Amino acid sequence: MKKLVAILCLILLFVSCQSKPHPVTSRECVLDSISYVHDSICYHIEQLPRLCEELNMQGQMVDIGDCRLYCEVAGKGTPLVVINGGPGGSHHCFHPWFTEAEKFCRVIYYDQRGCAQSDYEPGEEGYSFRQAMEDLDKLREQLGIDQWVVCGYSYGGALAQYYTANHPERVKGMVLMGPALMPRTIFTGGSRQQMFISAEERERIQELYTLYRDGKIDITQLLYNKEINGDWKRQHFYKPTYEESVRSALYEWVHDDTFREGLSAYSQYDLSKVFVDMPIPTLICEGKWDLTWTPKKTEVIQRIHPEGELVVFERAGHSVFSEDPGQFFPLLKRFVKSLDTPSGEEIRTWKEYAAGILQPQEKLFAREKKYLQLIEKEGVRKAIEYYEAFRRDSAEVALFTDGDINNVAYGFLQQGNPEICIMLSHLILREYPESIDAYENLGDAYVKLEDTEQARIYYEKVLALNPNRSWTKNALASLNKPDKE
Repeated sequence: MKKLVAILCLILLFVSCQSKPHPVTSRECVLDSISYVHDSICYHIEQLPRLCEELNMQGQMVDIGDCRLYCEVAGKGTPLVVINGGPGGSHHCFHPWFTEAEKFCRVIYYDQRGCAQSDYEPGEEGYSFRQAMEDLDKLREQLGIDQWVVCGYSYGGALAQYYTANHPERVKGMVLMGPALMPRTIFTGGSRQQMFISAEERERIQELYTLYRDGKIDITQLLYNKEINGDWKRQHFYKPTYEESVRSALYEWVHDDTFREGLSAYSQYDLSKVFVDMPIPTLICEGKWDLTWTPKKTEVIQRIHPEGELVVFERAGHSVFSEDPGQFFPLLKRFVKSLDTPSGEEIRTWKEYAAGILQPQEKLFAREKKYLQLIEKEGVRKAIEYYEAFRRDSAEVALFTDGDINNVAYGFLQQGNPEICIMLSHLILREYPESIDAYENLGDAYVKLEDTEQARIYYEKVLALNPNRSWTKNALASLNKPDKE
């Protein structure tokens, strides 16, 4: 009898162990702080097939007028469009995770114009944030969808917010997963991306960037080798599998060479006051270990969306849907099933309010674009003359933002023209006296001119505005070394 009881107990113990999921701690995560530096560079990347193929996804090219967007549609129920990160990513990052959402939603995956499997057609005006937003609505129209849930990840979260502000009548609900902030200057808390990466890993990653700049490895080899040498710890909570790292390198960062140039200024849009009293339900999902930001980011995003529901995932990084699908998808299902359509009057009133904030910004960006073209065609000295005349005639109107023009100044520096960079940076500071990028450009330019005293002055101005600016801290530390005296 005792033997029988013992056998039964063993059976019950075995069954209970099999029925329990593996504890999350069984997977390596950033908190383990394990350092990996491989002895050699991996030049051969295994050509694993796209997950779209393994999942038997039915892709189609959707004609939106001046280009075609690659699109996959799966599932039934409320339409939900997923918008990937970047700018410059692809829809592939959502596979296979969103197959769970296909059980209760009609999920629309797509690649943005100029990315992955969509057409590389910049259009007459070139790639832009507004173009990406209008492309999304044209896709909706071509698919015959009246209203959908927009679900944006990272940069895609910025695009989802911008789309909703412009087309609220088409949005049944908005889901933001680790969304980018607009403007970026609303958050000054710095980043934790280097928090768990060892000094040895950072050194190897820098070597990889050097090899890439020298043309000795391609972008796929760069991405894969970075990942296996600790770079995964910048944004992931859990260490990706071998297959995930390979597919990410192969398929999740493919875009036109000029794509990011037109999208680089998206975070200059100021949406910080747009979503006050917005009638469209919003779900915000943040990973506690999203090292792109510090924990203060959750406070900021909640302040921007005072009516939104904020959920913080305790064991997730930047990609909550892939790192904690067990919590994310039931939450998404509950949110989608609870949606009610706001009244037409509520939507019209809020859309007018949002337009009052966005339209002046659109006009500013149009002025800035023409001014940057003037710099390119006629040079900085002519552009400074134009600025003086413009400022005399329009004392209260901005000519440019504290964004792309700093990139232009830095571009002159990279081309070996530190004097032009200095001239343009001082012009920027007349318009934006606390421009961190302009001060940093000045510091870098004076380093090139071997004027360490001036470089030190401007680097110190940067750190006075943002003590967490890691590039500047490192540059200043280098200047202060004895061999630099």
